[in-house]
Amino acid sequence: MKLTDKYIKDLNHLDKDQWISHDGVTGLVLGVYKYPSKSKTFFYQYRPKGKHSVRIKIGSYEELGIQRAIKRAKQLSNDIFSGKDPYLTRQKFAGEPTLGEQLKESYKSILTTTRYSAATIQSIKSIFDTYIFRKTARQEIRDLFNQLDNIQHIKLSGITNKHIQNHHQIIGSRTPTQANRFTEYLRMFFNIWNDRGITNNQPCKIKAHDKFEEKEYLDFLRPTEATRVLSICFQKDHRTGRFLESHYKKNKLSVVACALIAFQIYSSRRTRSEGSKVRWDKIIEGEEPTLRLEKTKTSKKNKKLDFGMGDDELDVIQTIRRDRLNNPKSKFYYPPHDPRSEYVFPSRSYGYKRKNGKIFKTPYLVDVDKTWKKVLLLAGVKRKLKHYATRHTHATLLLRKTGNLKLVADTLGITIKQASKYAKTIHSDVIEGKNKTFGTVAAPAPLKEIV
Repeated sequence: MKLTDKYIKDLNHLDKDQWISHDGVTGLVLGVYKYPSKSKTFFYQYRPKGKHSVRIKIGSYEELGIQRAIKRAKQLSNDIFSGKDPYLTRQKFAGEPTLGEQLKESYKSILTTTRYSAATIQSIKSIFDTYIFRKTARQEIRDLFNQLDNIQHIKLSGITNKHIQNHHQIIGSRTPTQANRFTEYLRMFFNIWNDRGITNNQPCKIKAHDKFEEKEYLDFLRPTEATRVLSICFQKDHRTGRFLESHYKKNKLSVVACALIAFQIYSSRRTRSEGSKVRWDKIIEGEEPTLRLEKTKTSKKNKKLDFGMGDDELDVIQTIRRDRLNNPKSKFYYPPHDPRSEYVFPSRSYGYKRKNGKIFKTPYLVDVDKTWKKVLLLAGVKRKLKHYATRHTHATLLLRKTGNLKLVADTLGITIKQASKYAKTIHSDVIEGKNKTFGTVAAPAPLKEIV
């Protein structure tokens, strides 16, 4: 039969399997499995030398469509003509795991918390589950699968650079950053599998200039904006030395979330992994106040866990301490047997049920986005600004004040090269520089009279 999309879609599943050869492409066969199966699958049928006729699966109709099936059948025909017998190749690697099988095993043996952070593990699984295991209900992503080979079912040695490049380009058409991560994570796994002798293949070779450009998020609060945001987040009752309760009540603000935002701007600590997790026993006061963290995003490399505390961030901490010890209604106080009492920024949601029925198990505050957006609105900051901008704000303003890259690097716990990205200018700097430049030009000399 001349197979067309309309003809294939109209085919009914009978009480026996149907095998229909495509007129015009030798070897291309459509298998329509018997009811109640809904599968319609393409095969390439031919006879290897000295063997009986075999069928090699090309892929499902839903995955390929007729045009891609024809293209694959022709490729297999060319391979056979060139002496590359696909049947013998598959027999050679019959005991080798598929990409999907090996990834599932590696989730248990490689993706462990002793090797990677929980955030990294979640990121890797999220990308692979979506684009390799195809676990997504989002139609805009499922539409991309029609342009991609289902590589989870291909043997490790059968994964080619063409497969990876195609995935990189198609994923990148929607999310460039995820496309780069997909390639980098898969390359990491293939390197490990090669070292362990599981395979001898490294298909994830994408040149640097072929990768998608990633725009790093570096927006920050300008000096006047930072001042307004801090004045909203951190207001004290100077009579008692505690938080000014009327201010937070009037503006319907969470005092704990506001205190955390102020602390992050003053200290430059990261949100979830550092700022939120601060415990009372990790704050060392004295002549040189120090915040001692259990780990940071970069502490495995630079071993830096101790950070000096400035007067402003220390003021936030001391205000919280006074409030929790002297205010009977304090949002920072919990009895000693409650796990929240160990944390500077406790979560009131701890122990309560979520909408999905699960219990909040994190004793410290994690999500401050709602408060952050409201504070920006009150401060007159109209552009969209991520909460992570608190860290960028501290770094940028510190560098502008001191000009000391090493100081910025030590404060944030990063390298000098990473700190240099904060050496950026803002419009007021440009205007001031232009005014200084042309304001010093001498008055023009009088023109000569031409007779």
